[in-house]
Amino acid sequence: MKFLRILFLKNLSQNGFKPKISKNELNNTLIFNLLQKVENFLLRELYIDKSYNIIAAVSGGVDSVVLLDILYNLSQKIGFHLSVAHFNHKIRQKTSDLDEEFVVSLSKYYNLEINTASGKVKDYAKKNSISVETAARVLRYNFFEKVSRTINADLLATAHTQDDNIETFFMNIFRGSGLTGLSGIPKVRPLIKNVRIIRPLIDIPKNELIEYAKARNLKWREDESNAWLDYTRNKIRHKLIPFLENEFSPSITGNVQKITKFLQGADEFIQERVEEISENLIKKDAPDNYSININMLNANNKFIQGEIISRFLKTNLDIPQVNYSQIDGILNLKDKETGSIFAIDKFWICIKDRKNLLFKKNLLPLKINIQIEKIGEYTFGNKKLTLKEVPKNEIVLNNNRSIEYFDFDKFPLVVNLRNWQEGDIIKPLGAPGRMKVSDYLINNKINTYDKNFIYVLAKENEVIWILDHQINDKYKITKETKRFLQGKLEDL
Repeated sequence: MKFLRILFLKNLSQNGFKPKISKNELNNTLIFNLLQKVENFLLRELYIDKSYNIIAAVSGGVDSVVLLDILYNLSQKIGFHLSVAHFNHKIRQKTSDLDEEFVVSLSKYYNLEINTASGKVKDYAKKNSISVETAARVLRYNFFEKVSRTINADLLATAHTQDDNIETFFMNIFRGSGLTGLSGIPKVRPLIKNVRIIRPLIDIPKNELIEYAKARNLKWREDESNAWLDYTRNKIRHKLIPFLENEFSPSITGNVQKITKFLQGADEFIQERVEEISENLIKKDAPDNYSININMLNANNKFIQGEIISRFLKTNLDIPQVNYSQIDGILNLKDKETGSIFAIDKFWICIKDRKNLLFKKNLLPLKINIQIEKIGEYTFGNKKLTLKEVPKNEIVLNNNRSIEYFDFDKFPLVVNLRNWQEGDIIKPLGAPGRMKVSDYLINNKINTYDKNFIYVLAKENEVIWILDHQINDKYKITKETKRFLQGKLEDL
């Protein structure tokens, strides 16, 4: 690899390439105009100065190489700090490694610091049941977030072009995206707290970048996967857009660009309103548990409801690509029976409660059946159950249903810790008689999904304790109780 790096640097020098743009090169209208466009964006829209720390995301392709060249020259003029980040997707094996080596060499030639990482995108895609394209994006941006935190960056610059924006517009149509998706790739958006992603080239066609690169004698890597028709984006680029240009209108790409600009303005206005509404509408009930009041949601028109749900899924549930089927599935749940469930994706579900839509992690219930003695600690899943004898003066009676007290002498010697099941019977504390556990759960408004996570201490079908909910009146402590058994349920 070191040999390749030396060879690359030698070739650049022989071609007459210099990192800093010369006065003669500034006479080239294209070079001058692109520099001016990016400089105006940085200074007049972002108001950056020499204190800024900017990362350039460089893949090695012509777009990112041009971005790096422009940002480098502007850093020399404005004074901001510039570094490079490269993520190796390992999709094309040795070729991907050569791309990484190229970017490392290029960074050295510009005398810039570089951060690199790699990930097995195909393995990640298979494990998480997502497309290779989505997996690549997730891993890539996870890396960008990490680097941004590590070096205290202010901005992360990516090389998205006008062509990318148009392709994304069509991709989002096929995905059934909402207004935000159809507005294309935003020029600026948050990455993490105090760090923004910027796209300085988003209004520039790719062919202009290629002309710039040739005029500057830049070298770049050709990604052969850009020609693979396995990927939706490539099908749009190589088949759909040429078809539309040839069969309908040569100006289709320009028209789409105008549409996305219009939609971006409309979306910005709408999202400001949606954000205001969401602050009062969305409640975080517990870690990975959210609720939205149905009546408050219904107070808005159907379109705004959809935008509220879309924003919630992206912001709170971290679902990067939201489609109409997800939004409609959630909104349709409002009119269904209490306890109805909609699977948002592999990781999240929505449950219709009486007054709310509940959002929970889509967890698989733990199936257990553990023999329990009176004294001891028992672990199941991420919880621990402790049974121990305590003196009377340590008993504290309150509304904490994860700690309960029993008459030690009445408590069976051996019971089972298990999932509740049909046929289980309990006499709730203070109740006049016995009832089915299933009826108890219904009466206490335990939804269908949460019922999967109800565990009991039971002797055969007689339930002594519905953990976190209710004890059997038969085993309660009384004035006659001489020995006291404490049951305590804790999260690990």
